[in-house]
Amino acid sequence: MSALLRILGLPALFLSKVPGLGSVIRALSTSVGQKLLMATSGLSLVDFLIVHLGGNLQLYAGEEVFNAYAAKLHSLGPLLAIAEIGLFSMFALHIGLAVSTAAMNSTARASSYAMKQTKQGLFVLPSGGASNWMMVTGLLIFVFLVSHILDMKLKKGFGVSYPPAAADAGDATNAFQNVKAVLQHPPHAILYFVCLIALGIHLSHGIRSALQTFGLNHKNWNFILRWTGFLLAWAIAGGFISVVAWALAVKN
Repeated sequence: MSALLRILGLPALFLSKVPGLGSVIRALSTSVGQKLLMATSGLSLVDFLIVHLGGNLQLYAGEEVFNAYAAKLHSLGPLLAIAEIGLFSMFALHIGLAVSTAAMNSTARASSYAMKQTKQGLFVLPSGGASNWMMVTGLLIFVFLVSHILDMKLKKGFGVSYPPAAADAGDATNAFQNVKAVLQHPPHAILYFVCLIALGIHLSHGIRSALQTFGLNHKNWNFILRWTGFLLAWAIAGGFISVVAWALAVKN
């Protein structure tokens, strides 16, 4: 773990040598700074998931509407590539911070902050709730991300019979049928269901934890904030799960 943390810390080490950035990087490298960065990256990814879900729900409007949406995205060209690089960087940052934070928590398990977070889980699971499953669910989300890129972006889903037009990975004209081909493949459907449930568990704790990191913690509002985060988490996960269920239910 220590070797992994040293590798993950190399970018911050190099940036700390840049004139004018050193003090900022050192501040963000502290436990408090890392938690702030993790909360920021996490909420940014939640924003992306909401936007992405909005696009996926256009599947319900039919093939023509969804293909037009996909074509519009691909027409962005370099802007889309920049956005994808930024999104991947955000995921990488969040994962790196998760590993670093887990390492810090393992040496300070009795800290009041960690105890407070553990008690917030609304999703009933063994060993104390959603907060105790963040690393496991995070790993499943990473598996889902890799599979999703292979399936939808690269059109290399194992065992998936893509429509002929999908042979060109840059082709977006048959996006509707491509999505159905992936989600109607039983192993992929099962994997997506499992990973999306993991996403709901992860977000059900992560959203509230991020808000608390930013100081949204008051006895008169905590109940509302916990349930708002919980409902938002499962609205996102449930929306994506509904798309998988729809694809399985649609025959043509």
